[in-house]
Amino acid sequence: MDMWQAGAAAVDITGPVGALLGGYGGRTHGATGIHDPLYVRALLLSDGREEIVIAICDLVGVSARLVEQARSIIEAECGIPARNVCIAATHTHDGPEDVIRRGESAYVNDTAHKIAGAVRIARAAARPVTLKLGTADVATVSQNRRDPEGPIETRAKVLLAAPPGQVTPVATLVNFACHPTVLERDNYLYTADFPGATTAFLERALGGAAIFMQGAAGDINPVWMRHDFDEAERIGKILGAAATRTALELRPLGEGQWAVNLSWSEITPQEPAPGTVLSGPRVRGAQRFLDLPRRVPAPQAELEREIASIEVRLAALTEEDVSGRRSLRPGLNQLRIERARYRGITVEPGTTQRAEVQALRISDECAIVCLPGEFLVEIGWELERRCGVRHLLVCGYSNDYLSYVPMAKHFPEAGYEVGCALFEPECAEIMIEAAVALVRSLYDEEQER
Repeated sequence: MDMWQAGAAAVDITGPVGALLGGYGGRTHGATGIHDPLYVRALLLSDGREEIVIAICDLVGVSARLVEQARSIIEAECGIPARNVCIAATHTHDGPEDVIRRGESAYVNDTAHKIAGAVRIARAAARPVTLKLGTADVATVSQNRRDPEGPIETRAKVLLAAPPGQVTPVATLVNFACHPTVLERDNYLYTADFPGATTAFLERALGGAAIFMQGAAGDINPVWMRHDFDEAERIGKILGAAATRTALELRPLGEGQWAVNLSWSEITPQEPAPGTVLSGPRVRGAQRFLDLPRRVPAPQAELEREIASIEVRLAALTEEDVSGRRSLRPGLNQLRIERARYRGITVEPGTTQRAEVQALRISDECAIVCLPGEFLVEIGWELERRCGVRHLLVCGYSNDYLSYVPMAKHFPEAGYEVGCALFEPECAEIMIEAAVALVRSLYDEEQER
């Protein structure tokens, strides 16, 4: 089997008690304590020629400044170029807020060094592994928050990095799209929410390091019984148990498994569960920076008039008119978020903002696309369809935080995500095309060799 070098490490990045928590509006004070620590979890993969890094933090997002600092340290200390380093967030809504702001802070500086430290530890621990990829059925823990009948991810992707013939993996990476919002705005304790419970479950069950890679989760919320820590644990364990089973069933792939047949006095082979032994070790990264056109919001006075008009129409509806309320609510929610977001802020026509799209090649049949914000789940599916790679992982909330990026078709439907969108409707397609081109370039380059 083809082999990679892989190393993994986790470093505590829990913020200071008292710092403001990011993810929810309406909180009135800073963190009062720690329910469970926050980590950066780093996976380093090498093909003997190049190295790539996936470093995922238990944070609501990562700013371009944090990413720039961490990449600079990693390149200086390890020689790994920025294009080969993805720094992302799980999107927990219960970590420090200032990591998504554009400026510097003591916490951002400290976290950048800890990310680089995790990479150094992972690099020093790297050893030969095979890579195997499978899927785990997880259809009960999430719902589309724009439409209960809308699309969700029903499968998690599981990447297993394990030394041949050994029980304990170096790392198990789980890629799944769902907002970590089991805990609500009334929580003031640091927590990784359900992704933290998922990784803890995997590490107890399998050993080695576990990494949760958030997908295109912009319109996907968890399904919960209560907003409490026990519920975050329950949902995390459902995902962790499903991924654990898949990881264990991936182990015999490429190595074989057998059973004793007493009637025949034979040892007979048994086919493993479905999955892929990745082949063609060739790791490499590519990145592209796009200057995207910013949306120009309506004037505040116009927003106020439209909000008031909808509120009057809503107030006139009877309690039995559910469809009427549902037809008006998305527009009202969009306008309210735009009013709050752009109060006192002017965006001139022609204003652009820089966005990074990144692609990481792992093998002949597996790559990762890294997107800088909250992309709706259908964008992940569109990338899978168009990139031309058998196995594509989509890593959201990576390398910057640019809020929500709906597709053009979502804008007429309105809603919270559209109200939060910073960019014009065509920008999702621009970023999809850039990602597809980056992925293809990583494979075209290999063919040219």
